[in-house]
Amino acid sequence: MQPLRLLPPPFRLRLSSAPAFVPPAPEPDAVVLPTDGRPLSLRVRRPVRLRVFGGRAWITRDGHPDDHWLLPGQTLDLPASPRWGGWRLVVSGEGASLVTLKAESLG
Repeated sequence: MQPLRLLPPPFRLRLSSAPAFVPPAPEPDAVVLPTDGRPLSLRVRRPVRLRVFGGRAWITRDGHPDDHWLLPGQTLDLPASPRWGGWRLVVSGEGASLVTLKAESLG
């Protein structure tokens, strides 16, 4: 019986402990969505642009019939809300990917 031969270095499987995605630094205007797909309820009180990092995000607004599926790098502009309390959003990430939503000022 011949001993097991390892493949040459360029063909070895390399395991890396570094994550495939690094979210923006912790900021008050950024939220990392749960990786198990649980939805979060958010309230947005000023006009913002939501930017998605890392994976696909689902966003829906209370009182609006449309849902939004955004890919990394895509944005959703939320103008000033006609309601006193601002926009009520329900958001979640798809699958086990690390998804971050960041609110940027419109203007």
